[in-house]
Order: sequence, then structure tokens, then C-alpha cells
Amino acid sequence: MNYQQFEKTLPEYEKDLKEAKKKFDKLSKQYKKCRSAYQAEMMYDDLTILNEDIAELQMIVKELRQQKKLVELDSY
Repeated sequence: MNYQQFEKTLPEYEKDLKEAKKKFDKLSKQYKKCRSAYQAEMMYDDLTILNEDIAELQMIVKELRQQKKLVELDSY
């Protein structure tokens, strides 16, 4: 079978995803405490980028988990 190749292993992507979610949560809390419009705008941009990164990492993790299941099924 032909599986898509990724640069990292599943546990590495899961770790990256967990770290990105922690960073997003921390930045969200800081965003809620913003006092200036400029600061809020900059943080909003960072939150948007982080959210996109999280979505991409979630898709990669899902794909790798599916590939892992398929490999396990193929080995039987």
C-alpha cells in the first residue's frame, strides 16, 4: 500500500499538538486581559495562526492514526 509520508512520528505530532493547545490556552487568557486595541489585534492574529496550526496538526494526527490502523490490518 502507498501511505503518505510525514516528517515526524505520531508521538512527535501528538506532542506538538498538545504544546500548541497549551500555548493557545495561555494566549487566550492573555488576550482576555488586553487593555489596548493594538495589543488585542496582535494577539488575535497570533491566536488565529495558532488555531490554524492546531487544525493542521489534528488532521495530521488523525491521518497517522488511520495509517497505523491500516498497517496493523494489512499485517494480519
